[in-house]
Amino acid sequence: MNSIKNECSFDNFLALDIRTGTIIEAEDFPKAKKPAYKLKIDFGSLGIKVSSAQITKLYKKEDLIGKRIAAVVNFPKKQIANFFSECLVLGAVKENGEVALLTINEDCDNGIPIG
Repeated sequence: MNSIKNECSFDNFLALDIRTGTIIEAEDFPKAKKPAYKLKIDFGSLGIKVSSAQITKLYKKEDLIGKRIAAVVNFPKKQIANFFSECLVLGAVKENGEVALLTINEDCDNGIPIG
């Protein structure tokens, strides 16, 4: 976990569309292999997208509502059990597997780019 991944170009980074969003709904996802929540996230003019996130160790569903997060919104949909995740919520993965969400503390609109 401490090793650096292979070098990539700045163009690779620019290909990622990372945006701000606000979690508006969180529910259990019992069909996922690893404990996860199904999230509905408001990305402003980009609309509402859904995601599966393995963040159950650090967060209760009710505490997620209203959290401003960062997510990659231009990956293809990924099927997880019977669910299609439309974006990748970003978080810091600790050594013990807990995921701490990357959150936005400043007041900003949903859907603005992160760079």
